[in-house]
Amino acid sequence: MKKINPVYSPQDIPLGLSMAMAQNALAFDTFAKLTTAQKQKLIKDSSVAASPEEMQQLVDNMTADHSLNNGLGTSSFL
Repeated sequence: MKKINPVYSPQDIPLGLSMAMAQNALAFDTFAKLTTAQKQKLIKDSSVAASPEEMQQLVDNMTADHSLNNGLGTSSFL
């Protein structure tokens, strides 16, 4: 049986982004529900965060936008 690798493993997510998501209970669940394009954009956006606070704000915005949409459609942060 062929093993299917996930599109994003923990090693693919930048450390700062992982740490920010770990501080938000909904973040990893929200991240998992994003499309591949949305995940790529979030990772790209996280690379320009100038401080831990900016990174946390990026994650908080992601989860707030996703919860406003109740998981339907695409998140407005992207």
